[in-house]
Amino acid sequence: MFETMLITFREGLEAFLIVAITLAYLQKTGRAHLAKAVYGGIAAALLISATTSFHIQELAEDPVMEGALAMIAGVLVASMTFYVIKNARNIKTNITDKIEHSAAKTGNAAYIGVFLFITLMIAREGMETALMLGGISTYAHATAIFGGAVGGLLIAALFGALWVKQSSKINLRLFMQVTGIFLFLFSIQLFLYGIHELSEMNALLPVEEWNYPVHMATEMFAHGHWVAQTITYSLLAVPCAWLAFSFISEKCGTNKQFSAAE
Repeated sequence: MFETMLITFREGLEAFLIVAITLAYLQKTGRAHLAKAVYGGIAAALLISATTSFHIQELAEDPVMEGALAMIAGVLVASMTFYVIKNARNIKTNITDKIEHSAAKTGNAAYIGVFLFITLMIAREGMETALMLGGISTYAHATAIFGGAVGGLLIAALFGALWVKQSSKINLRLFMQVTGIFLFLFSIQLFLYGIHELSEMNALLPVEEWNYPVHMATEMFAHGHWVAQTITYSLLAVPCAWLAFSFISEKCGTNKQFSAAE
């Protein structure tokens, strides 16, 4: 439930920020009439995400596909998380630049451009979520996954509402870094879990005898092993430690600036 909550919180909030930044920019630039394209894109993205999630759940019932999905999710999420962390400082500018490119077109081209942008951006978040949840669906109880997903989305909605009202007081770059660390650690764990599952089914390497050593080497990443449990706890501990370190560093830096000014 903990993993599910953090996954849906991070992905849900990122999707919310994309929509909030887009709507605010369209309103600011006098293109509020294009908001219909944004809402249409959200609906289309939700449909795509729901369809993807359904198919992934079906595929995950096959042990071989379960391992393959876990590895694919691990690679995709790690690469996307690295990109977001690297560009967190400019996330708002990147979104508004792409919206401006689409909204500046004339006639229906502007609607189509904004619609496609929102659809692709939100669907990406939804498909990432579906892949990650699909990777843990076989060892996590359905009730725990559902409860964690609902809890994560509710927290994301609350945090998003606060961001709209107090955006100047929220360090968006720091938030992306902290939650990004969680996703990066989780993606590594998910990838290794996928290797473990595929080697167990003798589907990782072409020679059957080669799979056994890999399976034993990755046994510690199997669900229920104490190493896997420790990694799960670190998913919370490491981001919190990073948040505390960044907060203290920022405060110390501010204090030094005041001291220098005095």
